[in-house]
Amino acid sequence: MKADVCIIGSGPAGITLAREFLGTENHICLLESGGIGQDLDIQDLSYGDSIGEEFLPLKDVRNRQFGGNSNIWSIKLGRKADRQWEIGVRYVPLDDIDFDQRDWVPHSGWPISYKELIPYYEKAQRVAHSGPFAYSPAPWSDAQAKPFDFAENTFTSKVFQFGARTVFYQNYLAELGAAPNIDVYLYATAVELEVPQENSLVQRVKVSNLTGKSYWVEAKTFVLATGGMENARLMLASNRHRACGVGNENDLVGRFFMDHPMLDIGRLVPDHRGAFAQAAFYDLRRVKGSPVMGHITLTKAAMAEHGLPNNAVVLLPRPSGRQTQAVLALKDLAENGYLKHPTPQHWPAIAQRLLKVAGGLDYIARVVYDARKYDQSLLHGLGRGGWSESPQIYNRFKSYEVLLVTEQVPDPSNRVQLSRQLDALGMPRLELDWRWGSDNRDSAKRTQDLFAAAAKKSGLGRYVSNFGDGDLSMPGPAGIAHHMGTTRMGADPRRGVVNENCQVHSVPNLYVASSSVFPTGGYANPTLTILALTLRLADHLKATGSQAAAVVQTGQTA
Repeated sequence: MKADVCIIGSGPAGITLAREFLGTENHICLLESGGIGQDLDIQDLSYGDSIGEEFLPLKDVRNRQFGGNSNIWSIKLGRKADRQWEIGVRYVPLDDIDFDQRDWVPHSGWPISYKELIPYYEKAQRVAHSGPFAYSPAPWSDAQAKPFDFAENTFTSKVFQFGARTVFYQNYLAELGAAPNIDVYLYATAVELEVPQENSLVQRVKVSNLTGKSYWVEAKTFVLATGGMENARLMLASNRHRACGVGNENDLVGRFFMDHPMLDIGRLVPDHRGAFAQAAFYDLRRVKGSPVMGHITLTKAAMAEHGLPNNAVVLLPRPSGRQTQAVLALKDLAENGYLKHPTPQHWPAIAQRLLKVAGGLDYIARVVYDARKYDQSLLHGLGRGGWSESPQIYNRFKSYEVLLVTEQVPDPSNRVQLSRQLDALGMPRLELDWRWGSDNRDSAKRTQDLFAAAAKKSGLGRYVSNFGDGDLSMPGPAGIAHHMGTTRMGADPRRGVVNENCQVHSVPNLYVASSSVFPTGGYANPTLTILALTLRLADHLKATGSQAAAVVQTGQTA
């Protein structure tokens, strides 16, 4: 098959890029490894091993179906008219400091600036069906919901915005399906980029599926949009003509893998009962029709003074320790199947958990009663808000759970690489070698100590660490599926896989639309920046479209 542009991957990036060519004369081929719904056999292609510190199972964080990971976004944004939950994702841009070369953050610095991305961020808001491009507190606060006033210039507040997940895998599926110049191929897994030894251009991509059939797609331009792990995997696995793979002459593909390790670091105990009623700014709530949620970040000055990466704090209100343990025990009983199919060996565990539930029945009964009128949860988390609407807010909560969302410092030893195992299509599986590292632990600990001091001085309450005076550690599998860095951007091919236009340095007709191009990741969910970079890439491809033929003919960078 032939196309002008072949986009590999139909997640939010691939879909957004394809939409930018609606109504043009360009023939677009969009390849998706999975189908419309989930397919367990196809999903098995995402299986991989972690050989470093414990990480989330790789097959669970790379979703293969049209819409990609948008299908598994899980934040409850509120009830729709039919009382069903609207499910979505969190949006926030990177900060301007994230683009800077920071002396205290090794391998930092982007070849583009925050200012260059602003018009694309604004457009990305519309693509995502989210609110205006406004993330400072002012547009989203009032007398009843205002940010904390920190006494020193160490912390400040910003907001997250949110958008519905169906925008990508429902709304845009119908739109692309009706476009005469766009062909969407399902169950079409790209397994090889063909770049002949004598040429520096991708000639075609090999596509396979589980029926055993394969075919080739030829195009003038190819764009990888399969995510922060799979982009590197395909480039490394395309090693028939070059042992190092495609675009990997400087051994950078797959390196600098990053995520946003998140830790429950402690509790903030307010000085007075009315504190929770004054903290609605930090709840997930609707303001002017847009769902938003406040959070706390280090100031630019504090990062520079203390040599810290861009870490952030999220506050979640909690009842007493006894009541929290009761809810967790009830959740364990419900989710682990103890009550559905109990066996004699389960009885001790069931009895232990029921005792804990009994210890918090006062709290559980109160919330269940309130839930008849209010959308209340036993424990509000990152995936569900509404706690500030509780009629018992003065008596219900005792402290805030303090979550630390960390920026991981880029490290070339953190990498995805090819395993010796093959998947059902004969492609090498992925292997992740990831470690959080002592530098990241130290910066997390120093951020915690700085927050504790700022909270006390600002009259917000007493902070109690979950780790005492010791170092912070990861209590379970790390990661929140924010995969970044494996095809990092850099003006110098010795320091980056792609240039400022997301073009692979050594392969002029190969581009990458993904968080895999991020040199650094801040604390921000990457989706909004992925969309902004993709929109910028679309403008670049359309602007250079008239030169595409010359690129193919001469093999020179347009």
